[in-house]
Amino acid sequence: MNKLELYVLDDDMVYAERLAVFIRGTEFAERVQVKLFSQMELLLQVVKDPNLKGVLLISEAFYPLLQQYRTSLKKIFLSQLIRNSDSLETVHPFLFRFQPLHELILHIEVLYSDKSPSISGWSRSNRTRVISVYSSSGNAGKSITAIHMAKQLAFRGERVLYLSLESTSPASQWLQGESGRLSQLLYYLKESSELIGPKLALLKSHDPTRGFDYLTPLEQMREMQEMSGEQVKKLLAAIVDLSLYDTLIVDLETSIHPRIIKSLEQSDAIIWLIQDDWNDAFRTKSLLKQMSALSDIHFVMTSYRGQGTPTNSIDFLGKELTFKLPYIPEWKMMSSAEQVWQSEIFSEQVYLMLQAVCKVTGGISKEGAQLYLESRAV
Repeated sequence: MNKLELYVLDDDMVYAERLAVFIRGTEFAERVQVKLFSQMELLLQVVKDPNLKGVLLISEAFYPLLQQYRTSLKKIFLSQLIRNSDSLETVHPFLFRFQPLHELILHIEVLYSDKSPSISGWSRSNRTRVISVYSSSGNAGKSITAIHMAKQLAFRGERVLYLSLESTSPASQWLQGESGRLSQLLYYLKESSELIGPKLALLKSHDPTRGFDYLTPLEQMREMQEMSGEQVKKLLAAIVDLSLYDTLIVDLETSIHPRIIKSLEQSDAIIWLIQDDWNDAFRTKSLLKQMSALSDIHFVMTSYRGQGTPTNSIDFLGKELTFKLPYIPEWKMMSSAEQVWQSEIFSEQVYLMLQAVCKVTGGISKEGAQLYLESRAV
């Protein structure tokens, strides 16, 4: 794996060593190689090689001496006063020294990637898999299912990004962290799509309790409706190319908007939620005719009450159900965000569903919801 080579010249070695320890002890160790220098003469002997690639991070104390120094490395200056630079046109970008170290490193990666969009130092051997969650009708529990998928995978050590492409996302009120930053990413998608990957690292939100990253719309209904299928394709490709995540979970609204169709087309697996409902069966049958080219669709029945054979025929699906998720009576009337997370049974069943869909650990031994229904009348 090619790492980003970070050469640090700092007159404050306590700070520089703290930065190096942080990099080597966190996830950044997999994509950043740091080398410290306290003397300019020693640094110049190393960086005179014209074939070097990477970043030269310099304390502003050395700015008068190295401002005009020519090097193949990307020069970035650390300042105690100047705010972060983020413009492509900045000749000598500055980063504020006293910011959280993880934000500092992310800014370094963004500035370097602005110069070299094709950087591949973040790649991993396994490609990020894309799983979309879709339904033919509203109130199928699509968003709740998607966030529990993200939680279960994150709790088992996977790196997960949850992305909502709905016009409005109920998940915004269920997750901890700053919601609504997707709008900024959509701006870069229109203006400079090659920078989406690096910008994502700065704009994503994180739920520390559930352990996964996320991007959700907040008040961008018009922007979401104007989003084209080609833009969605670029967005998903940029996230996959970053190789920062094992799984990307895309929560899709019930529509045939171009952004929804394109996301389905770009998915490695589609979890299509259906209900034992006559109207839902009609809508599903109609939509399937328009989406006949889609592959790897897994039909999952939601709100399963254990009656055995569904009341409405599902023969039109052309395949058996992959899974049945249980009905959770506590969710009939929602009153708080915490209520979404209180059903451990549902969360466990979601993971069994993922085993069936993605063969995470090699399949399941019993029909999912039945494990719950055998011990409790719903």
